[in-house]
Parts: sequence; C-alpha cells; structure tokens
Amino acid sequence: MHIWENAMIPSRALESADTELDGLPEDVDVRVIALVDTWYDAWTQTGINSVPSRAILNAERLIRWRDEISVYEYLPVRNDFLVRIDAPSIVAATGENFQGSTPREIDLKYGTCLMAALLKTMYEKRPTFHYVNVAGNHAKHRHWLRVLLPAQTMDQFGDPIYQVLGARFPYEPMHYI
Repeated sequence: MHIWENAMIPSRALESADTELDGLPEDVDVRVIALVDTWYDAWTQTGINSVPSRAILNAERLIRWRDEISVYEYLPVRNDFLVRIDAPSIVAATGENFQGSTPREIDLKYGTCLMAALLKTMYEKRPTFHYVNVAGNHAKHRHWLRVLLPAQTMDQFGDPIYQVLGARFPYEPMHYI
C-alpha cells in the first residue's frame, strides 16, 4: 500500500515539506523505477548484508541520471554529510548550488528533513522515498519525489566511506486525501 492509497492520513501530513513514503508510488515515471532497479541490481551483486559499492554502482552505470543525482558523503567525526555533488537539475530548479554544504543547511533554508532522511537511509541500508513540497518564488510550490540510495566507497587506506545518492524528480501525486 502506498501513502496515497486507502490510507487515512490527516491533511496536515501533505502540508509538511517532507513526507516519507512506504515505497515507490505506482504512478512514477519509468526513469525513477529504472534508477531504483539499477540500485537493486548492484545490491544483489554486492551481497544482501551490505550496500552497493561505488565500484559497481559507478558513473557509467548511472549515466542516464547524471543530471538528477546528488552525492552526499557521510562524515562520521561530525555525524553529518557533505554535499559532494549537487545535481545539475536541482541547481537549475533552485538557482542555488549546495556543493560543499551540509544537508542541515538545506533543511534550514527549505524546511525539509533531508539530514534525517540521509541518516535513516544510511543506517537502514535500503532505498528511501519521500514526497517533498517546497515553496518557491512567488508562493509557487514545487512537488518532488526524492529517492535516496545508500552506497559506499573506500578511502586510500581501505576504510569504508558511506555515501547516499539522492535524486529528485518532479512528481504530483495522483490522489490527495
């Protein structure tokens, strides 16, 4: 069951800027489904007790979504993430580039829950999905489906570096409750 189907959700749930979904809505674009399927394919190659390695989930494999993917790298010393790559489509939509910033800065500016979503995705080692409603210029709202996919790479000493690949796609739910 998806959040939009047969669920008794108070209307204020959709007024929040960031709502986690149980799974992908059925009415999403095939590009979104293909991205998630690509992650699961990489996951099966990695082993079910881990997250896909960036060696498997590499730039060549993700080329179809290069303009939609942001890369958030976990910094354990700060218990924070750093925006390593800000997706060109997000930069174009917002007019801002958060590369080098932290998700906390994005949350403060837009009232989202990106930091909490990134931590949950990293700790649960599975994709998470969110409906995001952000007020833009002139009170115009933008509606997005945010897909977060955990991954890992290695530093020069062979220690793991945890990352979350984030993609945002324009999305308007079929049903509001």
